[in-house]
Amino acid sequence: MPITKRDVDGMTEAGVLWDSGKGAVTGFGVRFQGRAKSFVLKYSFDGKARWFTIGRFGAPWTVENARAEARRLTGLVAALIDPMAAKQAVKVERREAFTLGELSDRYMEAAEAGLILTRFNRPKKATTLEIDKGRIKRHIKPLIGAIPVKEIDPPTVRRMISDITLGKTKDDEKTGTRGRAIVRGGAGTAARVADLLSGIMAWAVEEQIIPSNPVHGVKRYRGEPKERFLSEAELARLGAALRAGVSADGRVVHPYAVRVLWLLSLTGCRLGEIAGLRWSEVDTKDRCLRLDDTKTGRSMRAIGSIPCRLLTDWPPQVGSPFVFPGTRGNGETAYQGTKREVVKIMAAAEIADAGCHTLRHTFGSVASELGYSDATIAGLLGHKGRGVTSRYVHRPDAALVAAAEAVANRLAELMGLEGVLE
Repeated sequence: MPITKRDVDGMTEAGVLWDSGKGAVTGFGVRFQGRAKSFVLKYSFDGKARWFTIGRFGAPWTVENARAEARRLTGLVAALIDPMAAKQAVKVERREAFTLGELSDRYMEAAEAGLILTRFNRPKKATTLEIDKGRIKRHIKPLIGAIPVKEIDPPTVRRMISDITLGKTKDDEKTGTRGRAIVRGGAGTAARVADLLSGIMAWAVEEQIIPSNPVHGVKRYRGEPKERFLSEAELARLGAALRAGVSADGRVVHPYAVRVLWLLSLTGCRLGEIAGLRWSEVDTKDRCLRLDDTKTGRSMRAIGSIPCRLLTDWPPQVGSPFVFPGTRGNGETAYQGTKREVVKIMAAAEIADAGCHTLRHTFGSVASELGYSDATIAGLLGHKGRGVTSRYVHRPDAALVAAAEAVANRLAELMGLEGVLE
């Protein structure tokens, strides 16, 4: 008898139930492999047996629909057309019509699932994913997102870079209740978008969607690494501005931002490492920060006694794990306003072309002036590559603690921190 829905529902053991009897299709059956039941067609082509999976049992593949499809496929075999080869040709055709915009969406799905790794062999962070989404939305899709992936070539990439450099994608977009995305373009932005596109295309090569990466070899702007650091006079003005805690127009700067900037100046940490610092990462006994998640993974940073005091004097918010909790959501997230406030502080201190990362450069510069080696400075800043044994070290090296103490004390002297700690 031909297969019925009741027959399929009644399958409890792995195996194949074949269609038989009047009205049956030769080679049509249901295969159960312990998880799912799928309709199949077994046929012979060029003397070789083929197994063609029609689809999984359930909508849209009812027994009747699957049998009709099996009958159609059998007709192809009779006409000397291999259904398996035809199916593969359709896949190739669809893949060739695949647009860059669609590829970018798939790339982001993989990235959000943790399948795209950074150069440190770690999944991309949520902040990086948001930046990638913005670059895809505001640059890649508007300029070349509708082009089939197979047609993306080096000239196309060069045109995209040129258009972004000339500001053709500049925009001022409202994002949420208070947010804004100001897109200016420029050579630096174009280079970063091209880098992201190269990553997308490299992933497409790995997925065998395209044979090679069309971004490879395309020249783009590479600016000189920023070596900006603050002079002694600028450090003195910055210290005065932080002590005053007001902007150039007399507005009060958020106290969280003021304390974050003091700590950035005296530890050499990255902005996210201090602004997102958790109390569980603070170890004043061993005078270090045990950071769970940094640009290079877990990291232990030696800090001086003055930064320790800046932390111990700071009252925790009940119920929040963060040293600087966000002003919304009962402290469930970290404070996000430092980038906005640092602009006000730098303006009040009459310091141009400087931001949070400038303080990290300045910390390294002062350490160098005090005579510390590159290896010691790298250890203070938490640079990657201190050796395999570092994963077994649970306390900061005494020499590193001494260096952190000396650098912090020197910066505190230059910035006039004494009054803050009284």
